[in-house]
Amino acid sequence: MSVLQFLGYKVIAMEYKRNPRFESVTGPISLEPKITTKINVENSDINITLSVMVGSLDGKDIPFQVNCSIIGTFVYNPDEDLTEVGLDTLVRNNAVAILYPYARAIVATLTTTSNEFPGYNMPTINVNKVLAQQNEKD
Repeated sequence: MSVLQFLGYKVIAMEYKRNPRFESVTGPISLEPKITTKINVENSDINITLSVMVGSLDGKDIPFQVNCSIIGTFVYNPDEDLTEVGLDTLVRNNAVAILYPYARAIVATLTTTSNEFPGYNMPTINVNKVLAQQNEKD
């Protein structure tokens, strides 16, 4: 058994909206995903909601906005935590990173199936670092 056991995830919401004000551009479009998390811990049961927003409907330089929220279920096994990493560190560093590829795949699927613009693949990232940077901005 592992210290942090991933039981699976469920999609809470996924949405693609085309920006009606978008005007075609010749160069690359810069998209910066915004990631938020909500963590709920009850004893050793952990539910993490990971929400991602990509794009914008404001202005005319971004073609779409995609929103995706998933909830992942984990179990923390303290008896297996031999290095005493701790629940907080495991959740922040590992659990969110485990969920990110699922949200990334959903965003890619939604943008690809729009059939109007090329699909968008969110970059692979250091989730912990990105969340820390976003917390500093807020």
